Amino acid sequence: MNASSAHLKLELAMRGLRLEQGLEAAELAAAGTEPGGDNLVELLLPGDLVASCQVDKGGAGGSRHRLTVENDHFLLRTGDDSTPVPVSVVGRPEFYAKTTSAGTKMNRLGLLHGDFLAIDPAGACAFAGESKPCVLCPARRNRGATRRKPWPLKEVLEVIRAAFDEGAVEFIYFRTGHYQDDDGGFALLEPYVKAVKEHFDTLVAIQVSPPSESGWVDRAYAAGVDAVNYPLFTFDEKSLARACADRRKQVTREHTLAALERAARVFPRGTVWSDLMVGLEEPTSTIEGIDQLVSLGVLPILSLHRPSDMASLAAHPLTDPDDVVPVYAHLYKAAREARLNLQWLRDLGQAVTPLEARFFAGDDAKLDVAVSSFYRSRLGGRAARSLSRFRRRLRVKQVSDSFDSSQL
Repeated sequence: MNASSAHLKLELAMRGLRLEQGLEAAELAAAGTEPGGDNLVELLLPGDLVASCQVDKGGAGGSRHRLTVENDHFLLRTGDDSTPVPVSVVGRPEFYAKTTSAGTKMNRLGLLHGDFLAIDPAGACAFAGESKPCVLCPARRNRGATRRKPWPLKEVLEVIRAAFDEGAVEFIYFRTGHYQDDDGGFALLEPYVKAVKEHFDTLVAIQVSPPSESGWVDRAYAAGVDAVNYPLFTFDEKSLARACADRRKQVTREHTLAALERAARVFPRGTVWSDLMVGLEEPTSTIEGIDQLVSLGVLPILSLHRPSDMASLAAHPLTDPDDVVPVYAHLYKAAREARLNLQWLRDLGQAVTPLEARFFAGDDAKLDVAVSSFYRSRLGGRAARSLSRFRRRLRVKQVSDSFDSSQL
């Protein structure tokens, strides 16, 4: 069942799903779609795989899957005669409807994906267009190119507290679109990271652009960051130029790889990763990128590209899921052969992690499954955080002179 679920997740993420007539207004309005008009439904598939699915209203995505409700249970059907697959719709957490002390709706500050709370304190990507988001944005949110004033720290902490009080979240994921700064955007995130570490017993991951100065990598670790993502998006630079010419000009592949290599020497093994978007380049190029990343000690995460409109669909046609299965099989085998820790990254609805990719490799991976179950438990979470704190105390002593001497 898990192997089938993995293929199903891949197809849903790429092609979306259709809804039974009346379902959106009845059940999903209260249970599933993400706020902001993005038309995303998050499903829990058999085998505990999380899939974020765009609702295919006009049939542009060519989705074969239809979400229905029978006897108070959600089912996925492929055609009229297919055996339905039981699924769960991951409902909106209650804190979405609450407001901060300043009156801001909490779901404007943070969104829940799987078991992590994603927060972008300053808003849009620097390369988003005024009329549509950059095709590299996996969330497909159009927030415009103009960045707003960062969210007040007090309000961000209130949202995080509400999420933890509800039991809806396991760890925090900060991200920012400050691509042109020397620090890669971390200077903006640093006070938020430090405050979270001071007030909450949790893991913190960040996604920023690769910094120009290596001292910022050390500084992020010393501030309390547990995992870091410097995204490549594509390994082939010509493909990246077609997807986002401005980013290609300002953030080169060599620069990103150098930052990732530095981070892999500073952070624990398996906590540095980079996104490659399947469907924006040839599969052979993605495989080449996987091999390059694991050789540096970096986990490749394969994000699933799905055009958000007909114009994007014409520029970047949908990939046949069957054509990229060998890429996912290679992902798992390459990460295992590099002896990378596969347990830190999981439950990413819009991406396939190396641990999930084991299903495409035809490997039972019983040890991986057992350890993954351990890390899902509260005991495992506490053990991971304790190990993280212990390791940081040792590491910070070694790197403190690094950014002091660089005057960062």
